[in-house]
Amino acid sequence: MEILVLIFVIAIPILIFLFNYHQYKSSDYCRETNNSFLSVYFDKGLSGEYHLSQYLSCFQSMGCKFLFNLYVPRDNGKTSEIDVIMFHPKGLFVIESKNYSGWIFGNESHKQWTQTLPIGYGESHKERFYNPIMQNATHIRAIRKHIDDTIPIYSVIAFSDKCTLKDVTVKSNVIVTYYSNLAREIKYKLSTINNYSMNTELLNETYNKLSKYANVDEITKYKHIHNN
Repeated sequence: MEILVLIFVIAIPILIFLFNYHQYKSSDYCRETNNSFLSVYFDKGLSGEYHLSQYLSCFQSMGCKFLFNLYVPRDNGKTSEIDVIMFHPKGLFVIESKNYSGWIFGNESHKQWTQTLPIGYGESHKERFYNPIMQNATHIRAIRKHIDDTIPIYSVIAFSDKCTLKDVTVKSNVIVTYYSNLAREIKYKLSTINNYSMNTELLNETYNKLSKYANVDEITKYKHIHNN
């Protein structure tokens, strides 16, 4: 009996790993990024992007395309690292992924937001991070330089369900939500857009213009880290 229990304890994690591996290898995220399963498994940022892509998979049937982890040039010689762009006939959705845990506090007009993490015995630790709405606005300005200026661009900030948006104040039309609510929020946004529709030719043209900034080499990533 003890041997059977031991085999069961060992086999279950292996089966889960193999299932997750197979699921990842068959995903559009894998095909688009060429990231290895282990690199995504052990990198918090890439893992967040991958899980985010799973929540967005329902939009593929609507004619949407996706690009992940782009390094888009800016006018000052620096680059903007963009997590996800969704290309929809009604416009581009630029999505900043925050794979965070803890409590999140922030105001759209404040430069710094706060992540509060429990450390035990009723104590907590606070981390400051740059306002993701301002961060994504910089990304959108960079994108705007490379595409047709008539195409609408919508800003989306998506937080992991591991965190709690405890006190987040947003007064503009920027979407700030959880991964699990993202598809619903975007669908609602799309329902309010009635005065624009991008034809397939322009959508593909825009996708092709920006696709050269995805899947960049290590030199580009190194320059981004040291120049920004």
